[in-house]
Amino acid sequence: MKDLIYGISGGLVVGLMGLAIAGSIAMAQTAPSPAPHKPRTSAKAAMAVWSPDVQKTLGISSDDFKADGLNKLTQAQLASLMSSAKPDPKKHWLVCPASGTAPSGQIHVLLTVAGDDSTGAIAGQIHQAVSSLTGVTVVDSAANADRTLHVVIQEQTTAKRTIGFTASYLTGTPCTEDVAGKMTDVELKGTLGTYTDAKGSGLAMDLAGMLDQDLQPLRSAASTR
Repeated sequence: MKDLIYGISGGLVVGLMGLAIAGSIAMAQTAPSPAPHKPRTSAKAAMAVWSPDVQKTLGISSDDFKADGLNKLTQAQLASLMSSAKPDPKKHWLVCPASGTAPSGQIHVLLTVAGDDSTGAIAGQIHQAVSSLTGVTVVDSAANADRTLHVVIQEQTTAKRTIGFTASYLTGTPCTEDVAGKMTDVELKGTLGTYTDAKGSGLAMDLAGMLDQDLQPLRSAASTR
C-alpha cells in the first residue's frame, strides 16, 4: 500500500515538474524580444542668427531681429523664409496710385507741354487752366503725381500766316514696375485726343475741361475713403 501511494505521489511530482518545465519553455519561447536601444542624439538644430543678407531680403535690422521673434527660428527655417521672400525673376509687380491724397483730396497732376510754342504763352495758359480745377495741384515729377497730362502743340498756318493751333494730348497714370527687384518708372496710357482752336486761347480751357472729366473716378475714390 505504501509502495502504491509512493508511486502515485512520485508520479504526481514528476508530472508537475514536467508541466513546470514545459511551461517555462513555452514562456521563454513566447516572451517578446526587448526593443533595440536607440542612442540619444545630443546635437541641437542651429538657431537663426541675423546677417546683412537678412536685412537685404526681409528688411529686418539686427536690432529688430529678436524683437520680431526671428531668433526663435532654426537657421534652416530662416533660410526657407528668406528663400520664399526673394522675388521670382519670372514675376513682376505694377504699383499705381489708387486715389488722390486723402484727407486733403488733392489730386496731383504732372503737366508737360511741348511743340510749337516758342513764347510759352500757350503752355502758361494750359498750366493756369489746369491749376484752377477744384482739388488739382500741378506737380513737376511723376513720382509725386496721381495723373499725367502730356500736350503737344502744333501751329496751323496758311500762306505763312498763323491761323490757329492744334493740341494733341494724352492722359496717363504714373506707375512703378518691379521686375525681380529692379524698379522702373512706367505709365499706363489713358485718354488720347486732339483739340483745335482758331484763336489758340480756347485750347487751355478745352484741355482743362477734358482733364476735369478724366479725374472724376479719382475724386470718387478719394471721397469714399
